[in-house]
Amino acid sequence: MFEPCIQVKNIMNKFGYPWFIVGGWAIDLFLDKETRTHEHIEIGIYREQQMQLFRYLGKYKKYYNDNRSRIGKYEKKEWKKEYLRLPIRELNIEYEGFEIEILLNDKDDAEWIYGRNCKIKHEMNNLVRYTDSRVPYLCPEIVLLCKTEGMRKKDKDDISNALEKMSESEKKWFIDSIEDKTAKDEIKSLVRASSL
Repeated sequence: MFEPCIQVKNIMNKFGYPWFIVGGWAIDLFLDKETRTHEHIEIGIYREQQMQLFRYLGKYKKYYNDNRSRIGKYEKKEWKKEYLRLPIRELNIEYEGFEIEILLNDKDDAEWIYGRNCKIKHEMNNLVRYTDSRVPYLCPEIVLLCKTEGMRKKDKDDISNALEKMSESEKKWFIDSIEDKTAKDEIKSLVRASSL
């Protein structure tokens, strides 16, 4: 169980800086069970440690998704050690036939900052959690917030599954942080369903 997560942990073990599983795998780690098939694995690091990551994975092919286009088009470009600033948030590393998607997370001295809206913040306390086998993962309320943009069926399933285990304070932060009214209303109905 969780083989890709263990594989990534083995790759990142000697990185020496914070990193954590994000996306659907983070929800499954939170639930302590694999709930669905995952197309890929995503991890997060803090943007300020991107140069350390570049050196750490020195010999491997590295790309970033350039999302600065005004028409919303993403362009995959080779990462040649330039410092990546917002709105760029996503890297791809080809590691021995295994592709890892890496999301650059922003923070200040006290809080994690949402890359899509810097007004949305989360205290650093309890931001990263660990499984019994010491695999780090991002807290569910942030992972779910990222899933509310363009929700697909698998995102809704992840949200429904996680809501059953989340605390009331986690649910409140999650709902309060959703900006899109339609998404917020849909999530509120899922929250009500999870408490029945």
